[in-house]
Amino acid sequence: MRRDPLDYYAVKVTFWGVRGSYPVPGPSTVKYGGHTSCVEVRTESGACLIIDAGTGLRALGQELALQQQRGEKDSRYDLVLSHVHWDHIQGLPFFEPAYLEGTHITIHGLRVATEELRHVITGITRREFFPVRLEAVPADFDFHEVTPQRPFCIQSFEILPFALNHPFGAVGYRVDADGTSIAYVSDTAPFTDVLHKQHFLPGPEIPTPEDKRALDEMQRSLIEALTGVDTVIYDTHFLPEEYERFPHFGHSSPDHALDMCTGIGVRRLVLYHHAPSHTDDMMDDIADHYADRGKALGLEVITARERMELDVGPNAAREASS
Repeated sequence: MRRDPLDYYAVKVTFWGVRGSYPVPGPSTVKYGGHTSCVEVRTESGACLIIDAGTGLRALGQELALQQQRGEKDSRYDLVLSHVHWDHIQGLPFFEPAYLEGTHITIHGLRVATEELRHVITGITRREFFPVRLEAVPADFDFHEVTPQRPFCIQSFEILPFALNHPFGAVGYRVDADGTSIAYVSDTAPFTDVLHKQHFLPGPEIPTPEDKRALDEMQRSLIEALTGVDTVIYDTHFLPEEYERFPHFGHSSPDHALDMCTGIGVRRLVLYHHAPSHTDDMMDDIADHYADRGKALGLEVITARERMELDVGPNAAREASS
């Protein structure tokens, strides 16, 4: 029997890693998790998109390898990377499907050229760092460059990349599938205090008039991409007082995320890329405080936890409003 589209969720989002900078497993991070950035997006038909490849990718890879070996999933995988800082690629050598015959992995990322992306990814498995070279694993790899504001398609996903304000550059993604949408915005600083370029700033730097124009354009493109998105996953690494001390580190706070998502048709904001110093107790306080802040603004705000699953689609919107 054909189902009414309101009877099911169109897209499922699973968080496999929610931390920034470096993994922090231990007794004080059990509830929210200690692995770094990795998110899985899956459609009703089973199409799978992986966003970022931090240490959370290992557990996801174990699940996918089992599905592949049981014949429940094909052997093709697509990963889109926000950038190639360590906390967003560290899980790649431990991605279990790469060690299965017949696997094909396509990595999409923001670099000057695809060969540079290949160089970065293969570099983490040099013999000095890892016992198995990437070229030696059974899987085949392809590398595709993404360009901000140039949309592309992967399986049934329509993807729009947009530039973010982060040292050496980063890119976020709007992902549309099955009549709904999510956006992944990590890593980024706000678009007011400093423009990050192709170097790391040793301290705060007053933006020039040219910098301000570039920041305005970046913010305009981001707001345009986020407008009407159902669920936005946003880098909220810092508390406001922490951001005041480190505005040059390239990360945002929940307040900045609320500013970006309020009044543009976003239904739900997910706080993400948590600072490694934020314990479960701190995260509970953050989650409660910003859930209340969001409610006052007409926005559902939740805080990402490792292994958390979110249903995105018509039924999710209907339940939230009932």
